[in-house]
Amino acid sequence: MNPSPPASAVPAASRARHVLAYVVLFACYEAPEGLGGRWLGSALVAAVMMTLFHPVAWGVGRWLGYRNGFHAYALEWRGRALGPALALMLVLKPLSVFAGGALGILRVQPLAQLPGAGALVLAALGVAVSTLVPSVAEDIVARGFWLRAWPVAGQGAGYALLAAGVFVLTHVYRLGNGPLEWLMLFCTGLAFAAAAARTGSLWGAVGLHWGWNLANGLLDLALDVTPVNPWSPVLSAATGLVALALVSLLPRRA
Repeated sequence: MNPSPPASAVPAASRARHVLAYVVLFACYEAPEGLGGRWLGSALVAAVMMTLFHPVAWGVGRWLGYRNGFHAYALEWRGRALGPALALMLVLKPLSVFAGGALGILRVQPLAQLPGAGALVLAALGVAVSTLVPSVAEDIVARGFWLRAWPVAGQGAGYALLAAGVFVLTHVYRLGNGPLEWLMLFCTGLAFAAAAARTGSLWGAVGLHWGWNLANGLLDLALDVTPVNPWSPVLSAATGLVALALVSLLPRRA
């Protein structure tokens, strides 16, 4: 009897099935902000819809032929990929913010009234959860699908460029902000994709992406950070490129 293929093996799904799968994933990722946030004006509905994206993604992965649907996006558990990437960004992003303050690109001031210790801990836990759920969802759409389910550009520079471009397009509601916004998203997208390619796991990208969003959320609990220069997206773009250079510090895939 032939041994069964590993759970992470790429099934031979048709191109049409891959295209339809991606359309479903993209639509379900954009729906929370479009329908829940902008049309209904409800943050709660948007949060519920974003949470429901994950079982939908699991089902799509199963439909593509994976025994574990999340393996379609290289989401086998690999803490060795998540931890270092998360730690890297939790250091880099605050340094970038304070550098922006020193350069006059951002205005960084402490809040007039800080929450108490207990409230601060609860708020930090809330920020951790509320930034993790959408970060993983977006990583599935922008990176994980192209890394494992349909690796049309391989797993090297071509993959990073493709995933960075898709990352720009996933921010459909921010494209009207102009080319500097696109540049910032593309540069950060390069770093996140490179982390996934180097570690061989979407958790590498999640670590950087979640760390970026988590650091911003945690800083907001204590600081008022306001852009005061129209070129402020360039600061984030530069931070993304620094992160891209530091991806070499992450553990390489076995």
